[in-house]
Amino acid sequence: MTDEADPAGAESQRTSGRTVQRVPLSSFRHEVPPHLREFFVEVQADEAFIAGLKMGVGALTVQRWDPSYAADGWTLYGADLTLDQGHPFGSMFYRNNTDGRVLRVGVKWHPPVQQLEFPALHPSKPELTSDCTAEEVAAVALDARSRIGTLVAVNAQIGSFVATEESENAILDASGLGLERLSEDDPQLAGDG
Repeated sequence: MTDEADPAGAESQRTSGRTVQRVPLSSFRHEVPPHLREFFVEVQADEAFIAGLKMGVGALTVQRWDPSYAADGWTLYGADLTLDQGHPFGSMFYRNNTDGRVLRVGVKWHPPVQQLEFPALHPSKPELTSDCTAEEVAAVALDARSRIGTLVAVNAQIGSFVATEESENAILDASGLGLERLSEDDPQLAGDG
């Protein structure tokens, strides 16, 4: 975890690919139980620590974006993104490290095929790019997909962390997955039902 990502007031120590942070409880809760004085969290090198959640303990460790998906020779230098009804939407801007070309990658949900699309666009016009090779476009699109995939996964993980059973049921129902919940020892899961 980088120092910039540390919550305010957190002290951290780095050892062998992990960070152990001492985080003041006041950053999580308005009312701290009197018997608790400190809170420690171990964060692996590929994880991030999210504090300030309104429910539960008030913090969560999530999987961090994997930089091995970064487009070689391109740098992400800007993004204009929002979540539109839970779907990422907007643009990500990449600059070529050698010649300074700019590639804008659109991020949009395509309802008919129910998937995210990442078209390679002209930096300032509403048209597809014409000055990048297919290989460059593929590398930058994979970079964008990996970052947006991480964003979606972190949002989903936080949502499941703060959801109650009632809200989980409502989310599943809204998703067309409002099925009967079975206990782990239910015979139907063993194929006996």
